[in-house]
Amino acid sequence: MKPLCVDLFCGLGGWTEGFLAEGYECVGVDNDPRFATGYEALGGHFVLADVRDLDGRDFRGARCIVASPPCARFSIANVGWGINPSRPDGKWTRTGQFRLRTKQRDPEAGMVLVREAFRICQEAARPFLIENVGGAIQAISAEYGPPRARHRPWYLWGNFPGFIAPIMTKGTKHDWNGKHMFSGRSSVEVAKIPLPLARAVARGFL
Repeated sequence: MKPLCVDLFCGLGGWTEGFLAEGYECVGVDNDPRFATGYEALGGHFVLADVRDLDGRDFRGARCIVASPPCARFSIANVGWGINPSRPDGKWTRTGQFRLRTKQRDPEAGMVLVREAFRICQEAARPFLIENVGGAIQAISAEYGPPRARHRPWYLWGNFPGFIAPIMTKGTKHDWNGKHMFSGRSSVEVAKIPLPLARAVARGFL
């Protein structure tokens, strides 16, 4: 029987892609139905649900739980960027006159779903990993302690076993294929966990 990984806030399936490659069965939970088709195409089982309605005790048969709660309310990328009204192409800029993005940084709002992730993991009483961005460190650490590990821009909390970090030669502004993380990519694509990191973590849980 394959070990089971529960992927909360699964989105595009970054964690799941790595766990499937290492021989796991994966169940992904997200409240956005647009992710369902792509997630199941990877080979995972998609559950459309709000994590606030979940009972972690239902996951006690899992090998592990991974979670990447939405980071928009923590991200420093939400501060100081705007659309320059003088540019007809509407491109983002830090120069000239601009208005702030609609989504403002609000760590307390971001903590709502982080707390739900920790609640579910604690109820499940299984090894777990919760990932978020550097802008979340202060808020999450105030309630749950400092991150246990960091790999480039990904900060990791939980009781997960140690793992051998993958070699990713590019800087933090690039993904593992060397593509600039903010070059024509949606926020969902930028937030996707890179495959080498997901596979390394998956091996650690085996």
